Amino acid sequence: MKINKISLIVGMIFCSLSVQSLESDYDQPINVSSVSQHAKMKSNTVTFLKEVLLTQGTIKITANELVVIRGEKANQEIMIAKGDVATFYQTQEDGKPFDAEANTIHYDVAKAKITLTGNAQVKQLDSQINGSKIIYFLETEELIVESDKNSKERVKTVFLPAQFENKDDNTQQAEDK
Repeated sequence: MKINKISLIVGMIFCSLSVQSLESDYDQPINVSSVSQHAKMKSNTVTFLKEVLLTQGTIKITANELVVIRGEKANQEIMIAKGDVATFYQTQEDGKPFDAEANTIHYDVAKAKITLTGNAQVKQLDSQINGSKIIYFLETEELIVESDKNSKERVKTVFLPAQFENKDDNTQQAEDK
């Protein structure tokens, strides 16, 4: 019994540390690497070209091109990633991976918001959402998915009910202990 309590306390400490590291994604520096870059000092704009990789904590964006527009104050940057397929990845607070891709990814640092446009898709485990536009709020982990009003295409979602059952089973087991 004593070992179980110690294991539980150690496990809770590790869980809280991992959650803190994910919440601190937004406090981490933004690092960008590419084959080349072009800076326009007067307009506070930098364009990164070819094999672009942006990282910030667990956040990772890849693209053919990334335009960074610096705001007037710190942490107000706007980043626009473009490519045949631009990708976004983040480890969420529950440890699940959040994978997204689109032709354009608009990252508003101040609002902690990602907007995916053009063949937008989000995957999490075996679930998938497709739409012409997907807005993802990083801090609240909320999605808004829209279809193109001028097209007959609709928003599509595929999910496996078993994933929800496993979550409910884990929640129930934790409550029973």
